Amino acid sequence: MQKSTFKRMVAACIALLAIICSPSGEEPQSVFLRVQAEGNGLQVVTNDHDWSVELSALRVAVRNIEFTIEGGTHARTPRRFPLLPPRALAHPGHYAGGEVTGELSGEYLVDFFSPNPQILGEAELLPGDYNGINLYFRRTSESDGLEQDDPLLGHTAFMEGTASKADETVAFTAVVDAAEDTQMVGGPLELEVSADTSDTLVLSLYTLDPSESDTLFDGLDFALLDEDGDGVVEIEPGQTAHNILMKTLIRHDHFGMEVRPDGGQVNEK
Repeated sequence: MQKSTFKRMVAACIALLAIICSPSGEEPQSVFLRVQAEGNGLQVVTNDHDWSVELSALRVAVRNIEFTIEGGTHARTPRRFPLLPPRALAHPGHYAGGEVTGELSGEYLVDFFSPNPQILGEAELLPGDYNGINLYFRRTSESDGLEQDDPLLGHTAFMEGTASKADETVAFTAVVDAAEDTQMVGGPLELEVSADTSDTLVLSLYTLDPSESDTLFDGLDFALLDEDGDGVVEIEPGQTAHNILMKTLIRHDHFGMEVRPDGGQVNEK
């Protein structure tokens, strides 16, 4: 057995004994924190085709928001143990591969343009230093209470807005389908949870990636999408534009959980 592997096994045994032999002899108690959704991450953005895009509606269907600790940062860092398999890495500000020690279970239809904060429920978390969130995308059904003519029925997301460039403006709608239970892994969250934590957690969707400044609408040239020149574009499943938008929407670049101290403002860490 290699010396480094032996040392890790010894360290793990010591940590386990410390828990077993702790004076209290009790398991960590769960902490319950309110989770809500707001549109504070939505801003006017200029995409990589120089279109200024502003949303006026955005709803997304998700389920089971998970909270993770000790996720590996996506920034490339030196590895102490070169024989271990590498972690999933990408870019700073996001985490991946963390252990799930908190969850808000259930199905949610998140309206990021709700006039008031949309309270999703109370998440149950064990004490710890949290670094990220995961969530699952789903498709809506009649159980979501949608009208038969609602464009979101049977789909994952619906958005509406305008795209402008020079003296040209295009009004657009987009219906997005993601495969059922597609998982978003590693949305940013920085939160230390202890027994007396009472913060509110705010699920946000960012039209502008806070880490790399790419936008939710990169890859979309609205002039090419407006083939008949009537100033109206409908993005639907089966189109190339839909696939581009869907693949961007489900990435961790555009989701995160912000921390709002009880009675305070969003803590932008």
